[in-house]
Amino acid sequence: MNCIVIGDMGKGTEDQHTVARAMKRLYKKHNIKFVLGVGDNIYPSGCSSVNDPLFKTHFEEPYSILPNDKWYMCLGNHDYGYQQNTKGLIDNSKHQIEYTNHSKKWHMPSKYYSFSKGPVEFFYLDTNLDRMSESTIQHQLHIMKDKLDTSKKKWKVVVGHHTWRSVAGHGNAEHRLEVFLTDLFKDTKPNLYMCGHDHCKSIIIKDGITLVISGNGGEVYDEPNVELSNMHDCQLNYFSPSLGFAILKIKKGSLDLDFYNDIGFKEYTHMIIHKDYK
Repeated sequence: MNCIVIGDMGKGTEDQHTVARAMKRLYKKHNIKFVLGVGDNIYPSGCSSVNDPLFKTHFEEPYSILPNDKWYMCLGNHDYGYQQNTKGLIDNSKHQIEYTNHSKKWHMPSKYYSFSKGPVEFFYLDTNLDRMSESTIQHQLHIMKDKLDTSKKKWKVVVGHHTWRSVAGHGNAEHRLEVFLTDLFKDTKPNLYMCGHDHCKSIIIKDGITLVISGNGGEVYDEPNVELSNMHDCQLNYFSPSLGFAILKIKKGSLDLDFYNDIGFKEYTHMIIHKDYK
């Protein structure tokens, strides 16, 4: 069972369409069944209503060349948006949840949720902790930690938008997210934490967990440098600034990750072998 992992895609740019065409070329070849979106679905500030035309121009139209398989979506910072009124920042996130009922592809039943595919359970987080009260953060932690700790699936994959560790522009997690993820993973470590936020592709290993960044679905990497000192407590295995996405292959004894650029060239492969697989 194979799926695509893509993030930071909703730009409505030629870069986004180029990546979509690369996805199309590989879709049937790799028998893709669904897509994992890792946030920043609609730039620059999400959608102001469920009828916002940006849903069409920044999602439906670029991916109209792909089958109507489910895209499991999470909220990025741009999906909350940066529009303001007299009361402060407007929260546009609810419109993306509602859009689930208006699209054949788009699936975001709530701000955080879980679902299973074969031997894998996916745990989707809302990592926009700066837009939440402390009680809301704790409520999410309680619910998602219980889901993670009680999961009976062989593989456990956590998905959020923000980076936990990264050598790119956004760098490592801010303090509140660092604490949140540390608490979430305290008793049950997932096999994977997948995110976007930085417009690059990376594999990083931290505390036995494989960290995947796949955040260049709609715009090329525009940072002048990388910060290797961010890797003081983890290991960088792969970094690429090129447009593209990852393909996650769910197998009996392994999770395989293949990273592709916008012309369909495979740049890197990473394999996670299950500890109980002989």
